[in-house]
Amino acid sequence: MAALSFRLRHPVRFVESGYSRRGFRVSDDHHADHSPGRYKPVRRAPVREPAFNVPGVVLAVIAVLAAVHALREFFPDDDASVMLSLAFIPARLTLMFDPGRAQELFEAAFAGGGVQMALTRFILSEGSAPWSVATYALLHGSWMHLAFNALWLLAFGTPVARRFGVVRFLLLFLAATIAGSLFYWVMRPLDVTPMVGASGAISGVMAAAVRFVFGPGRATAFGRSAPSVLYAPAQPLSGLLENRQALGFIIAWLVINLLAGFASGAFGADGAIAWEAHIGGFLAGLALFRVLDPVPRAAAR
Repeated sequence: MAALSFRLRHPVRFVESGYSRRGFRVSDDHHADHSPGRYKPVRRAPVREPAFNVPGVVLAVIAVLAAVHALREFFPDDDASVMLSLAFIPARLTLMFDPGRAQELFEAAFAGGGVQMALTRFILSEGSAPWSVATYALLHGSWMHLAFNALWLLAFGTPVARRFGVVRFLLLFLAATIAGSLFYWVMRPLDVTPMVGASGAISGVMAAAVRFVFGPGRATAFGRSAPSVLYAPAQPLSGLLENRQALGFIIAWLVINLLAGFASGAFGADGAIAWEAHIGGFLAGLALFRVLDPVPRAAAR
């Protein structure tokens, strides 16, 4: 789930109306023959659930991400222009709001070497690309990067999509994507290294799942989820601090992301994990959950 800085006995059912809980026909005629031979159990056809019960919107998002990456590999000559057009570059956003920092950017480019200077010149010549605060999530550094993000999305996106529905899920995904890039921008305002990956959005989805899957006495909502879990009232943010499971998950998630980010930086700029985007998306998921959640606070569905 890493954003890269350029860097997944058949049941016997009885008809409720007109039959007793034992599955025998109940006659409304008090004079009917109720001898044992007259009772006949009624079976419904067994309900067969799919082996992988993943919401369509989750599969659609993964399919779009895979299609974009496949097209980039199929047209390698255009990949550089696609990357520079859609990837998020913090310095580009900084210059859009404060052109006066161009000199500061040049000084950093001289210290950084040839690649950084080339990217700086590109930014100054091409101008801002405000759409990149969202479009960077469409790009991935490799098939492995994409597969890793897809697995996390399958695990955490499934319960959230079931609870939210298509529109709310996509709104959360988009909002967390933008929050991830903006938090990355705040932390690295003059960075000219392109950032790609959907993990800011996936971090937001993970945070949304934390709000309801770790409730007291609730079974896990990953995989085939019970309605009592999926539609349980969400915990308030303050309640997460009192929930050992939720708090433990959040702490472990933060530690892993920080360690992975710092460790990847030790191997150079290429392939470094943009942990700032993860945190930005995660915070957005926690904060926006209540706004998007369709389940009332006081009662479960």
